[in-house]
This record gives sequence, C-alpha cells and structure tokens, in this order.
Amino acid sequence: MKIIGRRQPGSGGLEQANGFLKLVIGLRGDKPFIPRGVHRFRSHEEKDAWTLQMLTRPTRARPR
Repeated sequence: MKIIGRRQPGSGGLEQANGFLKLVIGLRGDKPFIPRGVHRFRSHEEKDAWTLQMLTRPTRARPR
C-alpha cells in the first residue's frame, strides 16, 4: 500500500464545535438560515447578495 501525504487526524472535531453550534442554534431559533425552495438568480453576484442577506437578517423577537 502506498501512503501519500502526512496528514494526521485532528483531535476534537465535533466536540470542539459543539459550543459554537449551540450558540448558532440559540441565536437562530427555529428559523432556517436559508429559506427552503427553488431560488433562481440572474447572476452569481445576485445569489451571493441574497444569501448574505438571508444569513444576516434579524430574528423576530419571541413572545414571552
């Protein structure tokens, strides 16, 4: 068997990302990052602008 490269598996992986993922889920709540469905754009730039707008839109205040 031929081995190419010397990449070593990293430690942690999902355990390290767990805190960040919980923060993201807490901030977004039940609202998805990108709305579901088919979206058509005239250019990649238009798609990128729309995606950025969807990712950074504010969440609605939750009723208490």
